[in-house]
Amino acid sequence: MDKTETKSTLRLTSDNEFQMGVGPLAEADNQLLSLSYLVLLICQTGSAEFDVNFRRYQMQKDDFLVLYDDSIAMVRNRSANFSCSYYLIDRSMAADIAYGLPNELFLFLSRHPFFTADSNTISFLRLWEQMTARLQEQVLQYQRTILVNQFQNLFLWLSHKTAGFDIAEKNDYSRQEALCWKFWELIFLHCRQQRDVAFYAGLLNVTPYYLSQLTRRFFNDAPKTLIDRQVILEIKKQLLQPKRSMQQIADDLQFTDASYLSKYFKRHTGIGLTDYRKMIS
Repeated sequence: MDKTETKSTLRLTSDNEFQMGVGPLAEADNQLLSLSYLVLLICQTGSAEFDVNFRRYQMQKDDFLVLYDDSIAMVRNRSANFSCSYYLIDRSMAADIAYGLPNELFLFLSRHPFFTADSNTISFLRLWEQMTARLQEQVLQYQRTILVNQFQNLFLWLSHKTAGFDIAEKNDYSRQEALCWKFWELIFLHCRQQRDVAFYAGLLNVTPYYLSQLTRRFFNDAPKTLIDRQVILEIKKQLLQPKRSMQQIADDLQFTDASYLSKYFKRHTGIGLTDYRKMIS
């Protein structure tokens, strides 16, 4: 992990999972931003116009913006004193942050990435930023887990803005997009027992090939990748329980045995079950 306080691009450097800093953005106006998997920007001084996915937002002090690596984003007409806090997160850490967050939040952020400051927002964000900076400065045994929890708290706080946001009631969502978000919801419900794309395609009454086209378009990933990612998060969650045996985890997640579970986990993470448990303990 690294902290940067100079003019910076919004893409992580080297092998960092997380990077934060304060300053102006390096990219010139009207130039597409090169983004990390997840980017959070909070305006500190000045103002700027951002174009995100063909919509324009006027950012001023304490406003904030949530971007993804596939966002089509650029800065326009920034003031000379524009500066922002930036938080850059890679795919692995973002997946751990997303675990357990409400699905409605992701749907909301996909269409509403920009938040205008109000008194409650300003108070919360200032406290949150102070605590995050303090956590980043410390050398802690569980620093990554604490930072994951810190970002989960932020997004859970944002989730109250999604209250009553029902995809079925939004006429501007296409059937294809609605199916894609329904698939995401089904993964959360069934991934402990089902890892087969055909199972989910059947529930959605579409073919696996069609489902693959949808997820690549809207999530930039194959259906199997999304399923496996959630299964890995389930395994990590259970590995946090020291008294739970590998065979118990395998049985709970419908693996034939602990050996197959271990091979599956190592294939997707590059580390064995025992080594991972030692690392987190």
